[in-house]
Amino acid sequence: MALRISLAFCIMFATVFASWAPAQERAAPPETASGSSSGQTPVPDAASPPAPETSDAKQEQPDNPITPEQDVAIKNFITAREKWGKTLLEMRSLGIRFANEEDRSPGAKKRYGVVRDVARMQMNDTFQKAVELFRLRKGDFETGSMLATMLEYRESFAIYENSLEAAELLLETDVTFPFLYLIAARSAFLDGKYDRVIGYYKSFVELNGAEKLERVDNLIGGYLDAYPALWARELEIHDAEAKADDLPRVLLQTSRGPVTLELFENQAPNTVANFIKLVEDGFYDGADFYQVVDDFLAMGGDPVGDGTGTSGRFIPDENTHPDARGFFRGSIAMAVMPDPRDKQKHIPNTGSSQFAIALMPILRDDETKTIFGRVIEGMDVVATFRRIDPTEKKEKSVQLPPDRIETARVIRKRDHEYKVNYSK
Repeated sequence: MALRISLAFCIMFATVFASWAPAQERAAPPETASGSSSGQTPVPDAASPPAPETSDAKQEQPDNPITPEQDVAIKNFITAREKWGKTLLEMRSLGIRFANEEDRSPGAKKRYGVVRDVARMQMNDTFQKAVELFRLRKGDFETGSMLATMLEYRESFAIYENSLEAAELLLETDVTFPFLYLIAARSAFLDGKYDRVIGYYKSFVELNGAEKLERVDNLIGGYLDAYPALWARELEIHDAEAKADDLPRVLLQTSRGPVTLELFENQAPNTVANFIKLVEDGFYDGADFYQVVDDFLAMGGDPVGDGTGTSGRFIPDENTHPDARGFFRGSIAMAVMPDPRDKQKHIPNTGSSQFAIALMPILRDDETKTIFGRVIEGMDVVATFRRIDPTEKKEKSVQLPPDRIETARVIRKRDHEYKVNYSK
C-alpha cells in the first residue's frame, strides 16, 4: 500500500504541479499592460514521467527487522509524504477551478502561488526523508521505487541539487535504470565530485552504448580537466563571502516561484550597480525568460522578449578583473551583443540589461562574459522554466508563453550609493 501511495503522489506531483503550464492553454487569463499573460496558473503541458520499472530493485526480506532508528525514519517519511499529498490536492483543486472558470479571482491566483511554493518545499523535504530512510534500509523496495520515480522526474527537468546521494544509493543496490547513471554523473560534476564522473559515464556506455549519451554529457567530458582547480578557488571565495555576509541580494518572484540572487560586488561592482538600478527602477518586472535551453542556460532581462532588447544604456565589461569569477551552475552572466560580422564573437562593453543563468557550466566563451552573481536559493525553480529556444523554428506548433519575472526587488545591499559608469 505504501508503494502505491508513494508513486501516486509522485505522479500526482508531475501531473498537477511540476509540469503544469500556464492556463493560457485552456483559457487565457487577463492580459497585463505588457500584453503577456499574467499569473500563469497551471494546467498540464507535459506528459507525466512514467513510474520506472522496478525489476532490478531488491525486494525487502521478511526477516529484516526494523530498528528503532529506521522506525523514526519511516515515520518522518510518512509524515512528510502526507503533508505533501494534502498540499498537492489543494493545488489540483485550485487548478481545476481556474480551468473550469469557477474561480479566476486575484485571490485564487495568489493562493495558488503560495500553495505551489509550499508544495515545492514539501516535495524536496519528502525526497530528503526518502533518501534518509533508504540510507538506513538499503534495498527497501517501496522507498527505492519512490526515489527512482522522483529522480527520473528530476533528471527530466535537470534538477541536480541533492540528487547525487540518492542516485548512488540506488546504483549500489543494483538498480540500473539508464537515467540514474546520467543524473549521477551530472550531479557529481556540479557538486565538485569530479573523480566520480567518468566512472558513471563508463557504466552507462557499457550498458547502453556511447551513442546514447546526450550532448551535455560529451561537453562535460571536455571540461573535467579544467574544473577541479576552478571549483577549489570558487569554494575559497564562497567561504570568505559567507564570513563577511554582506553581498547584495535580489529576490526574483517568477511565474514558477521565488529565486534569490547574490551579487558579486567585489569582482564586478559596476555591473552589480547597473543591475541594482534596473531592479529598483522596476525594469525587470514582467520580463520574460525568453530563451531556456535544457542543460545550458536561461536568458532573461530583455524588455522586447526576443533577444534584441536593452535598457538603452551600456556598461563596460568587468571580466578582466583579477578576481573575475568562474562559470558554474547558477552563475549569472551579463549578456553582450554579438558581432554581426562573426556570430561566434561579441562586441566588447555592450552589456545592458540581459543576463543568463547557467543551468550547466558549459559555455565555451565564459571567460569573455562578466559573471556578476549566482543563484543561492531557487535553482530547482529555474530548472523548471519552460524550455524555449528562439533559434529553433517549429512549423505548425503552438508556442506556449515563456516563464517570467513577475517582480524583482533588492532585499539587501551595502550602505553606499550604487553609481553606474556607462560605456562611452
